[in-house]
Amino acid sequence: MPLHVYVHTMHTEVKGFMCVKNETTYQAVLGRVIVRKRQEKQIDQEDMARHVGVGRSTWSRIEAGASALSMDQLAKAANKLDIAMGALMLEVDDVVRGLRRQGVDVVDSRDQTSAAKRGKAAAATVAFLGGALLGGIIAGVIADRESEDS
Repeated sequence: MPLHVYVHTMHTEVKGFMCVKNETTYQAVLGRVIVRKRQEKQIDQEDMARHVGVGRSTWSRIEAGASALSMDQLAKAANKLDIAMGALMLEVDDVVRGLRRQGVDVVDSRDQTSAAKRGKAAAATVAFLGGALLGGIIAGVIADRESEDS
């Protein structure tokens, strides 16, 4: 199943040239990895939210990367997904490395917010990377991990 990650396209002017920089946040990547795992286990958002101890709308924001999980919530989510928290974070790291190889900058959400506030970004629009690009990244990462395990 392809993994879709929301990526912000930042337009900035450098020495008279308009530059485009694709970036996303760690929490957005984590959210999308959790969505994929949740769907694979056929767990609905309501059940996941209940298990973690948040409302469904909050859980939806967590999966979209708009809200962050506490460590306790992350542990509960990993438990519900039947995966070790460390293994979940390793998968997130694998996706982050794949995104970086594709030229996407993965930043701390605070870095992204403070940069926009300082006016470094002339404009920001949200772009949706389709399944073809990220599906290839994820497939490659999973294939690499499986070949290392055997």
